Amino acid sequence: MKQWYQRRVRGFFICSPCFSFTMKTVVLILTLSSCLSANNLTAPKPPGCDIYDIVETSFKMREEANKIRGEAFEIINRAFDMKEEAMEMREETYSSRSELEKSLLDTLTLMKLQAVSTTRNIAEIKSSLTDISDRMGKLEEKVGLLEEKVDSEKDMIEEIQGDLGTVKSRQQHWISEVRLISLYKMSDQTSSDGDYRDSDLVVDGQFMFDKNVLESMQAYTKTDNSPNNKLNIHLGGLFRIHRVKVWNVRFCCQDVFIGTRLFADERLIGVAVSAKPIYNFDVEER
Repeated sequence: MKQWYQRRVRGFFICSPCFSFTMKTVVLILTLSSCLSANNLTAPKPPGCDIYDIVETSFKMREEANKIRGEAFEIINRAFDMKEEAMEMREETYSSRSELEKSLLDTLTLMKLQAVSTTRNIAEIKSSLTDISDRMGKLEEKVGLLEEKVDSEKDMIEEIQGDLGTVKSRQQHWISEVRLISLYKMSDQTSSDGDYRDSDLVVDGQFMFDKNVLESMQAYTKTDNSPNNKLNIHLGGLFRIHRVKVWNVRFCCQDVFIGTRLFADERLIGVAVSAKPIYNFDVEER
């Protein structure tokens, strides 16, 4: 609100708004009016009414007014600078807010995608669990059927076990029998010294005569004089060997058998180290 002041100064009314003139300007006008009044032209001049003093005072006041104006402009410039800084800060704030909103939007989108993927995975897991549960039910049914089948065949298994026990005891008794297991088994040798001296004469169960009366009556086999001759007897199965017995010729040439080695598969049974009519090679158990 504007306030107006009225003052009578020797026949004059001066009206001045408070925002247009300063008090110094009003004093200057009043002083000037007082010095130039028609009634005071011939009267003695009061102190400070010299025109030069008035001009100097007006210049000083003008300078002060310019100074105040400059300060005002400086304040206005500062205000504009502050306004620009505020606008820049506002733009930065808007930019940061936009980036934050974009980041939040991207995060929300990613969370939404992950939630959809998680929901899908949960649904697949539920489906897999349902399938596994169905399979477990089928397996339990099969296990029940197998248990029933096992129970139904238990008696048969017990009977078979009894029969196996009987067979095993018979086999052990048969194995424990001491008998000639090489009798009439297949045999072969690496060489032969005559038409009547075949390897079958070793497994025919006939003993050596004291004297070779007829050539056709011989009950022994003989190889030629080549080195590393071998005689093989094929038993045709697995047997427990207690002893290997060899009948040498009785009427001559017993020393020819010296150095002969006997094997059961890859196991060395014994070696003939002297001339004897009969050799007994006992086999130790392992």
